[in-house]
Amino acid sequence: MLSRKISGAKLRRIREDRCLRVAEVAEAVGCSHWNIYKIEKGTTQPSAYVYAALKAVLQVDDSDLVDASEGAA
Repeated sequence: MLSRKISGAKLRRIREDRCLRVAEVAEAVGCSHWNIYKIEKGTTQPSAYVYAALKAVLQVDDSDLVDASEGAA
Protein backbone atom coordinates (compact mmCIF):
# COMPACT_ATOMS: atom_id res chain seq x y z
CA MET A 1 0.00 0.00 0.00
CA LEU A 2 1.25 3.46 -0.83
CA SER A 3 1.68 6.11 1.82
CA ARG A 4 0.09 8.75 -0.42
CA LYS A 5 -3.41 8.81 -1.84
CA ILE A 6 -3.62 8.81 -5.62
CA SER A 7 -6.19 11.10 -7.23
CA GLY A 8 -8.40 9.07 -9.53
CA ALA A 9 -9.58 12.25 -11.22
CA LYS A 10 -5.99 13.24 -12.04
CA LEU A 11 -5.26 9.78 -13.38
CA ARG A 12 -8.33 9.88 -15.60
CA ARG A 13 -7.54 13.36 -16.89
CA ILE A 14 -3.98 12.35 -17.78
CA ARG A 15 -5.20 9.17 -19.48
CA GLU A 16 -7.81 11.07 -21.49
CA ASP A 17 -5.33 13.84 -22.40
CA ARG A 18 -3.18 11.12 -23.97
CA CYS A 19 -6.22 9.69 -25.81
CA LEU A 20 -5.82 6.31 -24.11
CA ARG A 21 -8.61 3.92 -23.21
CA VAL A 22 -8.77 2.26 -19.80
CA ALA A 23 -8.05 -1.10 -21.44
CA GLU A 24 -4.94 0.27 -23.16
CA VAL A 25 -3.52 1.61 -19.91
CA ALA A 26 -4.37 -1.60 -18.08
CA GLU A 27 -2.62 -3.72 -20.69
CA ALA A 28 0.48 -1.53 -20.63
CA VAL A 29 0.56 -1.57 -16.83
CA GLY A 30 -0.14 -5.28 -16.55
CA CYS A 31 -3.40 -5.25 -14.61
CA SER A 32 -7.10 -5.55 -15.37
CA HIS A 33 -9.15 -2.73 -16.81
CA TRP A 34 -11.37 -3.03 -13.73
CA ASN A 35 -8.40 -2.17 -11.54
CA ILE A 36 -7.72 1.03 -13.51
CA TYR A 37 -11.44 1.87 -13.51
CA LYS A 38 -11.65 1.47 -9.72
CA ILE A 39 -8.56 3.61 -9.20
CA GLU A 40 -10.04 6.35 -11.39
CA LYS A 41 -13.35 6.17 -9.49
CA GLY A 42 -11.49 6.44 -6.19
CA THR A 43 -12.81 3.16 -4.79
CA THR A 44 -9.34 1.60 -4.57
CA GLN A 45 -5.71 2.63 -4.51
CA PRO A 46 -3.04 1.06 -6.73
CA SER A 47 -0.42 -1.31 -5.40
CA ALA A 48 3.13 0.02 -5.40
CA TYR A 49 3.82 -2.04 -8.54
CA VAL A 50 0.79 -0.67 -10.43
CA TYR A 51 1.57 2.87 -9.28
CA ALA A 52 5.15 2.64 -10.56
CA ALA A 53 3.92 1.17 -13.83
CA LEU A 54 1.33 3.94 -14.24
CA LYS A 55 4.02 6.57 -13.75
CA ALA A 56 6.23 4.89 -16.35
CA VAL A 57 3.49 4.27 -18.92
CA LEU A 58 1.98 7.76 -18.60
CA GLN A 59 5.39 9.43 -18.16
CA VAL A 60 4.35 11.41 -15.10
CA ASP A 61 5.79 12.27 -11.68
CA ASP A 62 4.35 11.72 -8.22
CA SER A 63 3.03 15.28 -8.13
CA ASP A 64 0.98 14.58 -11.25
CA LEU A 65 -0.95 11.74 -9.58
CA VAL A 66 -1.01 12.42 -5.84
CA ASP A 67 -4.17 13.91 -4.37
CA ALA A 68 -3.37 17.57 -3.65
CA SER A 69 -5.65 17.63 -0.60
CA GLU A 70 -3.63 14.81 0.99
CA GLY A 71 -1.69 16.19 3.93
CA ALA A 72 -3.40 19.58 3.75
CA ALA A 73 -5.36 18.94 6.95
